[in-house]
Amino acid sequence: MKKGFKQILRPVYQGVMRTPLMRALIRRELEALGVNPWTSQIIHNFIQGDAGEAYGVTTKQRETLVRRFQENTQHIPSGTAPVVHVVLAQEILRIPPEKGDIIECGVWKGASSAALSLVCQLTGRRLKVCDSFQGLPDEGEQLHTGLHTRVYGYYQKGMFEGSLKTVQENIARYGAPEVCDYIPGFFDESLKQLTGPIAFAFLDVDLASSTQDCLRAIWPLLNPGGYIYSDDAGDLELVRIYFDEDWWQRNLNCTAPGFVGSGCGLPLSATHSSLGYIRKAAPFDPEEWKKVPFLHYPDTH
Repeated sequence: MKKGFKQILRPVYQGVMRTPLMRALIRRELEALGVNPWTSQIIHNFIQGDAGEAYGVTTKQRETLVRRFQENTQHIPSGTAPVVHVVLAQEILRIPPEKGDIIECGVWKGASSAALSLVCQLTGRRLKVCDSFQGLPDEGEQLHTGLHTRVYGYYQKGMFEGSLKTVQENIARYGAPEVCDYIPGFFDESLKQLTGPIAFAFLDVDLASSTQDCLRAIWPLLNPGGYIYSDDAGDLELVRIYFDEDWWQRNLNCTAPGFVGSGCGLPLSATHSSLGYIRKAAPFDPEEWKKVPFLHYPDTH
């Protein structure tokens, strides 16, 4: 009797959930996940925007992504908020349908990995999940300070450990495990097996030495115009790497790219965030850039 009653009510429930009013209410609740006007607007713009249009991604699918990002961070310990996953998803969905994998270095328990895997599923890409799965390596008593946040502290060997089994189980439950490839080990050795091309990278590795190991391996394989996002924007000792001209010339034979979000991160809140990025320069094409009225253009009268 109970089963039959559910079968009778199911079409009614589905009909109600599909009404414009109910969908508007759900959308409002998803947008309210932002803890302040900045994050709420970011989520709203993502849902209502055109990210993923080239892949046939719909407004409903973007809504579903936001909801699942929220659910992931409720069930998996995460160092990044759902709005960070929204920003990463938006960037990946805006990449033209060209060849290239997505790579994440530093995954802890796999919350952001689960989120990225869902985006890879929509775009037909592979996700390379890279971590020691043993926590941080030993760097001694190295002081870390956030100049903007006035936070300081030290890392210990083994901090942020998530076993390979735990990460795989979390992605299987909350993500898309079929798109994932796992690369275990410390980055100075494990990333030597990387092959390209790479379309997008996300680093959350905490240490300057680990960041350098990742850049040495990833940058040569990154598509022109490709982004590397980092969740370590507040650590100026680490961010300094991206401006170190000598290091980039010596290790990667190119100009230092700088770092957008140095010190206080991208404007994901009214105060600060830990997210920033670099971008690999592509040949200049004026059709892909904007003109503004306060600058001079020789070809314009």
